[in-house]
Amino acid sequence: MKKSEYWKYCLTIVSLVLVSIQIQAQDGWTHITDMPTPRVGASACVFDNKIYVMGGMITGYLDVANNEVYDPSENTWDIRKASMPTARSYLLTAVVNDTIYAIGGGYPTSTKKVEAYDPATNTWTTKKDMPYPWISALGGTVNGKIYVMGGNWNQRNCFEYDPSSNEWKEKTSIPAGRCAGALSAIVYNGLVYTFGGTTSYPFYGTTNPSEPLSTVDVYNPQTDTWDTTKMDMPTPRYNLRTFLVNEKIYAIGGTQARGTTLSTVEVYAPLSDTWESKPNMPKNLAWFADAVVNNKIYVIGGSPDWVSGTGEVWEYDPAFVVSVEPVPFTGITSYQLEQNYPNPFNPSTKISWQLLVGSQATLKVYDVLGKEVATLVNEYRQAGKYETEFNAEALPSGVYFCRLQAGSFVQTRKMILLK
Repeated sequence: MKKSEYWKYCLTIVSLVLVSIQIQAQDGWTHITDMPTPRVGASACVFDNKIYVMGGMITGYLDVANNEVYDPSENTWDIRKASMPTARSYLLTAVVNDTIYAIGGGYPTSTKKVEAYDPATNTWTTKKDMPYPWISALGGTVNGKIYVMGGNWNQRNCFEYDPSSNEWKEKTSIPAGRCAGALSAIVYNGLVYTFGGTTSYPFYGTTNPSEPLSTVDVYNPQTDTWDTTKMDMPTPRYNLRTFLVNEKIYAIGGTQARGTTLSTVEVYAPLSDTWESKPNMPKNLAWFADAVVNNKIYVIGGSPDWVSGTGEVWEYDPAFVVSVEPVPFTGITSYQLEQNYPNPFNPSTKISWQLLVGSQATLKVYDVLGKEVATLVNEYRQAGKYETEFNAEALPSGVYFCRLQAGSFVQTRKMILLK
């Protein structure tokens, strides 16, 4: 077989594979291996690039003590780890000096228990209790100390826990009228950023909680002060989660009223104090566990409706979220996927394509094994010519294939990434 015929043969085989495989990625989101124990209100933290998911609530409103570990590099779960001594949901977990601390939580009866887990020995030890039972508090670690704030449905309290002395100290509370209750918190540049929340019980009773909050407040542990001048979130909500990736904070999911949840993704830039919106995640969720490993976001478990729980795990890669801009055109006479330019490329390239009539269009990228690595377009588009940018910064050098499908039309182009 001649060399040119061989490559034509390989391209034909790969094209057939692309037609047959089922695609899971949507706007940078991929449904990966489910959590072994479906649950709501678990807490997650990262140690040695693995995600430890602890506690939570299962069907029947039963708290559990599960300690399950997800390895993103293998897409596998380890269920052999020692369970927490105290079963609880809506807890806070934090890592200090190779030790994971499980703090508070518990439903319907909350606890003030603090327990420490050593991943190296797979053992637990009991630490000094919190000042009082505390559910749904969040916070983070700064300079080896854990800061806990909000929670207990409507509170703005702030406490500091020092693992080295095993002591708790009360700090300045979040100012009145600002973030409260079921807020979210994340540490950036030595400061604790809090987002949203609510000021009434989100579970008890038959009425809805008070209006969700959109406030953003910043705590400085060095000065024990709060900055309340930051720009509000575009979407008010509580029981959301926040993730830090490449100097930006992603505010994802949450809820605004009883029985409903959100799929909203909004991104905050602390340096410029600005917000931008991103495509929604594929599923509405609140009360999920959260983690970041190698600049990828993990949304774990949670509830879509305040009642049922899920074991689904979604991986979000912000690097693959791209924009599609229409290009002025005249005289479109056919469907077409043009060769990307430049090609070879590093790390980004532009892909031009056109539709003869309006239709559902998908533009996707695969590796030589037929595995999808990016979904660039997956929506209804009007007839016209478009240009889409593909950023492959996170991918290795190699041959990739771009595939356009619109109705019965399918066309594939070969692309070469050289780094």
